[in-house]
Amino acid sequence: MTTCVDQIDFMGGLLEPEELLRRMEIWTEEETRAKRLPKGSWPLLCEAVMAGEYARRNAPALTGYEERQARTVLNALIEKGYLVSPTTRSPVKLGFPTAVVDRWFPRLYQPVA
Repeated sequence: MTTCVDQIDFMGGLLEPEELLRRMEIWTEEETRAKRLPKGSWPLLCEAVMAGEYARRNAPALTGYEERQARTVLNALIEKGYLVSPTTRSPVKLGFPTAVVDRWFPRLYQPVA
């Protein structure tokens, strides 16, 4: 049991889950300003973190957009791998493309001295 607790503490220190949402929000704002992500991306990403997964039909309520625009934002996030869904009707979950690992989890991969 001591080893399990030690490993949980170790991984918690690397992942810093209490800071994850803040890092992701800052990253999303930067990407939106640079026009690499559409406006309305943050609420969809945040919901994926907080809920684990959600139905696609929730995108309009989360973004405040009409269905068509919300679907456009959702599909852009799926296309880039930030959200994942096995089918066009399946719930969406947070994706972890390698391009964002350093920003979302900055302590995960540290250079070996």
